[in-house]
Amino acid sequence: MRQTVILREDKEIYSPRTYVDLKADFAFKRMFGQPDGEAVLVAFLNALLGVANTETKITSASILNTDLEREHEGDKKAVLDLLARKDRGDLTHVEIQVTGSPHLGRRQLYYWSRIYAKQMEKGRPYSDLRRTISILISNVDVLPQTERYHSVFGLYEKQEHFPLTDVIELHVIELQKLLRRAAKSEADPWTEPEIRWLLLLGAVQGGEVQSKLMEKLEAIAMSGDLELLEAFGRWEDMSRDPKVWAKYEMWHKAMMDDAAYKAEMEQLLTAQARWESETKSLKSETESLKSEKEQMHARLLESGRTLLLNGMDATEVARLTGLSPEELEA
Repeated sequence: MRQTVILREDKEIYSPRTYVDLKADFAFKRMFGQPDGEAVLVAFLNALLGVANTETKITSASILNTDLEREHEGDKKAVLDLLARKDRGDLTHVEIQVTGSPHLGRRQLYYWSRIYAKQMEKGRPYSDLRRTISILISNVDVLPQTERYHSVFGLYEKQEHFPLTDVIELHVIELQKLLRRAAKSEADPWTEPEIRWLLLLGAVQGGEVQSKLMEKLEAIAMSGDLELLEAFGRWEDMSRDPKVWAKYEMWHKAMMDDAAYKAEMEQLLTAQARWESETKSLKSETESLKSEKEQMHARLLESGRTLLLNGMDATEVARLTGLSPEELEA
């Protein structure tokens, strides 16, 4: 018998096969940022960081406080989506970006710097500063320079490209680029753990579950990926929770309102740019007509004065040129 969960007093019914969008910050934290989900978090980080070697593979991770409090009065407070310390002491920050936002690169670098600097305490040597990795997962395209969905940045010498240090590593992951590749069968979740975990994040778009993608991911989980299977279980549980759904609906509405506002602003900016262009064009045409009128007036004056010099009656010249005797004599 199919189960249902009643979420509201108006008896709206949601199927257990309906999932919350894991890109919602609270859902992402509930999936990857809970102490009882360490196995899922470790598998997720190993996949994103491309760690397959058993010697460097992450075996454990602990969740840290995601609030970066102000150290000075003028500092900007930041709240991270996920901050974890790996078994070797390295720090990894993961941030989800659902909508477009200006200066994402600068914001990511700012967050990285706050996390890195927070490690330093008075009297401690710089050698105690641990490697800090920042991962931005964006649901919109960020880097027009590349079609790669996963780009990695560091500090490198410009000419010979060797690193200054390995303590900084910035990842930018663009989900839409991956989804486009997956739609063309150019990204295989069966063979690449990173792809399957990222597709899990992209499996709900605009509130709609991508059913074919979900079926493929579930098949992979059932075929032996125990961490992915656990992730599906956690996802099912949170998606059946009425409190989670209420929070999710508020988040989804806020995202839709934000998208509508941005679309309206783009239309207004486009209309303003068109009006400014038309105004500029009209002004240019007006100035051109004014110039042509002045040139015509100058030619008439020249012609009229030439006629006067040749002996033509001033009254007749005024009639022919349309100029007053005063203008002709000036």
